[in-house]
Amino acid sequence: MALRWARRRKVEALAPVGLFARLSRADLAAVADLAVPEHFAPGAVLTREGQQGGLAYVVVSGRCAVQRGGRTVARLGPGSVVGELSLLDRGPRTATVVATEEVEALALAQADFQALLRRSPRVRRGVLEALAGRLRAVDRDLARTG
Repeated sequence: MALRWARRRKVEALAPVGLFARLSRADLAAVADLAVPEHFAPGAVLTREGQQGGLAYVVVSGRCAVQRGGRTVARLGPGSVVGELSLLDRGPRTATVVATEEVEALALAQADFQALLRRSPRVRRGVLEALAGRLRAVDRDLARTG
């Protein structure tokens, strides 16, 4: 059975997500129109390391474990994005992500997201600025620890 969410609920779920933090409400609504609600039971695999991507998930509720090489390297909760790199390229998944409890998520398909980026310079710029901010933060962290 397909889950249905009102656009407003999707926008509210996407608003706190860092990848979309620089988008206006109208631009968030455009992303929300692409988002499909999904439910994952505990133990369900959202992404598998090494496999092709194509979907990203915004965790709305519940928790997930991020595993690399079979080892848990992070835990994610509401507001986290799983598989966001697959929205931008066709590279393999960098981690396996498993639901550790019931998870509600919004799925975004790469083809739909790419089409939105092509037709909306504001969304494209907002996402690129958010990604640049993340890269700068990683760079700062590396400089402190290196």
